[in-house]
Parts: sequence; C-alpha cells; structure tokens
Amino acid sequence: MDTNALIIDQLEWDGILKSFTLQARPELGQMWVAYPNEYEDERPGPFHFLEEDYENLFEQKMAKCRNAKLSKENFYSEGNYFNFRTTWNNIPTERGRLTFYSLYLPEFAIPDKVVITDTFQSDKEFNKVIYRDDPKNRYIVFLECRSSAGIFNFRLNATFHKDELNFKDSAYKDAKTNAFYEGEPYPHWHQLLPDNEINKINNFFTAPVIINSGGNNTQTINFSDMKKNNPWISGSFYLFVAAVAITGLAVVSKNVHWTLLPIIIIGGILVWYNWSVSIKE
Repeated sequence: MDTNALIIDQLEWDGILKSFTLQARPELGQMWVAYPNEYEDERPGPFHFLEEDYENLFEQKMAKCRNAKLSKENFYSEGNYFNFRTTWNNIPTERGRLTFYSLYLPEFAIPDKVVITDTFQSDKEFNKVIYRDDPKNRYIVFLECRSSAGIFNFRLNATFHKDELNFKDSAYKDAKTNAFYEGEPYPHWHQLLPDNEINKINNFFTAPVIINSGGNNTQTINFSDMKKNNPWISGSFYLFVAAVAITGLAVVSKNVHWTLLPIIIIGGILVWYNWSVSIKE
C-alpha cells in the first residue's frame, strides 16, 4: 500500500504511551507498507516495509520517541478492566495515498470494547481492523484515516483486560470491525456524514417519490425501477441494433458483390464489439 503517513501509538500497563509519526520522504521515495498478516518475516512494528530505509527509519523513531505518562482521565482502571482514550485532530490526508493510525494495546491485553468516532460527531463511528499479533503478544487497532476534506479527526475509546493464559485463543469483533481489505471502496461523501444521514440518502434512491403538480395530478417516481427498465441493461437496445444490422446487410447484399459480404460482416462485428466494450467501461 502506497502510504503517505503512519501514526503509531504503543500503550503499556503503567500508563506510558509511546507515540510518533512517520511521513513519506521525497529522498526515500514512496513508502510502501503491508499488513502484519501478509508476511511471516520479522517486523519492527505493526507494518511490514517494502524499503529497508523506511524500516530503519521506523526503528530509529521508535527508539527515540517520547514516552509520555497518560493522565488519569485518559488511562484508568475499574477493577480488572482498563480504559484508554485518545484524540487526534487535524490529521492531513492526501488523495490517492493512505494514512494509517495504529495502536498497540499492552502485552496480553484482550480488548472488550473499542469504539472510534469522529471527534466532533459522536454518532459517526468509523470502521476499524483489530488484529491479534501473536509474535508480540499484543492486539493492534488499525484505522484508515481518509477524508475528502483533506483533514481527518477521531476519538478512540478502548476497554480491555489482561489474560495471559487465554490470549492466544482470544478474538474481538463488533459491528464496526473489518478484516484486512474487507469491503468495497465507498464514496468519499460517506466520510462527511453520520450514519443516519447516509441512510436518508440511500432511502431516497430506493423509496418511491410522489410529485404533486397541482390538484389531483400526481406522479410516482421509483429510482430503483428506473435502473431495471434501462434499455442498456435490459438488452432491448442491443436487440434493436441487431435488427438494424440485419436489415442493413439485406440492403447491402443487393448492391454489393457477394464475395465482399463476409468482409463487411466481419468488419461490422468487430466495430460493434469494440463499441459495446467501450460503452460498458
């Protein structure tokens, strides 16, 4: 994956948070990374690096990064459960390139609840990937930061507990967790709206619309039926083209020598095929 920037957090049980960023550098070229499940090679953190220069730079930043003690508001325990909260605002994003946030939970921590929302719209929850990193005995939370506005904001709340004995058999999944590369790409406007507004827009194109032009004159428009009745999709258009082509050949056969007909037919088929392929694309 061609990546613009990485934001790395690593949390420890004593409330120490190691945090740093890694930006693609022109002198090093593009920063290509892969998810941890794609290779079995040893890696310094949550990603594999294609270029050794970036891997070395990651290790240098990890070794020199600030180890900050979290406040009791952002890291605290309730019985056997621990709570962590962090907020990142004004993360610059770049069209066509990825920006990732990753969080390493403490060693042998098993997540109980992980929620990532927009900082300024608490009802807008983002999808995430949660991966159990067995070589490091830690869970990783991955968040892809993308926004058509060029700025991404999020707030993360995580609850977890320590269980060294059952760590290797544990798993976490909720309604907003994805597998790596799961799901179809979605339009950028989804990022700008909360889920309830997205549902309203989707319902507009599926529910019938009634237009009243005055008096008893009403008209019902169903956008979903418009797609079904589209002649390009139903095939009636291509049937019409075939009929015209056959009629044309009948006319040509009376005016052109029969030995030229195979060439005309083959040429017509090739032209029609190239045209139909270009329309579908």
